[in-house]
Amino acid sequence: MALISSQSIVEEGSALTLTALAATSNTFTNSGKEFIYIENGGGGDVTITVVTEVTSVENELYGDLTKGNVVLLVGGGTSAVLGTFPVTPYNGTDSAVTFTVTSTTSVNVAILYIG
Repeated sequence: MALISSQSIVEEGSALTLTALAATSNTFTNSGKEFIYIENGGGGDVTITVVTEVTSVENELYGDLTKGNVVLLVGGGTSAVLGTFPVTPYNGTDSAVTFTVTSTTSVNVAILYIG
């Protein structure tokens, strides 16, 4: 599992540093403001799944509420953005969000937040 560093987006602009995924399971430290930019440079589709750590809570008014994983199909030659990710349902004990991709070939990501 690889930990990917976050990058700040600032008023003056900034160049993205894309990270090639070496493993199908990756993490990033999450404050609730981060989002994932994913670029699929390959010819086939890939699926990115952001793992929900807390999948259900009991609510007095609404009863048992469930939250599923975030799943997005990213077509070949396209890019997408996912997030932000609230801390309580998505962070593991290490304050990180875990995401998986079905293929790492020609797939790059950047973890971004507005700084």
